[in-house]
Amino acid sequence: MIRTLIRPLQSARIIQIPIRTTVIVERVHPLTKLRPWENIYDYSKYKYTDFQYRIVRDTDTEKWGNIDVILAEYVEGVGYKGEIVNVPREVAYRELLPAQLALYPTTENIALFAEERKLLVDRPQISPFVMKCRDYLKSILLQIPMNLKLKDWSVTRDNIRIALRRINVMCDEDAIMLEENAVNQDTYKLGEEFNVVLKINPLVDVSIKCVIVPVDKAKLWDEYQLSKRKPKA
Repeated sequence: MIRTLIRPLQSARIIQIPIRTTVIVERVHPLTKLRPWENIYDYSKYKYTDFQYRIVRDTDTEKWGNIDVILAEYVEGVGYKGEIVNVPREVAYRELLPAQLALYPTTENIALFAEERKLLVDRPQISPFVMKCRDYLKSILLQIPMNLKLKDWSVTRDNIRIALRRINVMCDEDAIMLEENAVNQDTYKLGEEFNVVLKINPLVDVSIKCVIVPVDKAKLWDEYQLSKRKPKA
């Protein structure tokens, strides 16, 4: 079996690697009995039902588990160069090893990255989930509902926190980097985008694109009151 892989960070390079798999099958119907003088390799003597099989086990579809590899380069969300990490076998065999981003942690390979491994003690360890969260927040346009009919309005940290909570992102107001009155009725134009910095942890922060969505609270309240008056079906 040949699989075609695209090397990470170099989408133009195509890699084909052989994959060894094992498939165990069993016959659906008993094999037709031939006479002693008949040639068992003469397939015309058999029925089509003799060639029907059901799959008992396919190792290619089973869960592979994890494997230890030593990184040959820095891989975002995985680890630093020279670090031994435990990753799913599918990730190792289909992404890291074919692209030469990782090697098997043999004695020779560990000695090859001895200098890099000494520097890992002083480097902070960042969870891959933090990097996934950062990438997600970088890709969204955060909609902030505001009542623009007020005379003096401005976007506060609490507005940002509530808007994030609407998309199931929970954070404290202290993690939101926004100057007071930085976005208000004098500086903001309807439809204009602005950025807000959110500190995911002491080491990682992300700039989130935001836009204000006008909301008429009085109209929303009237609609809520009307919905309560409607008789239940």
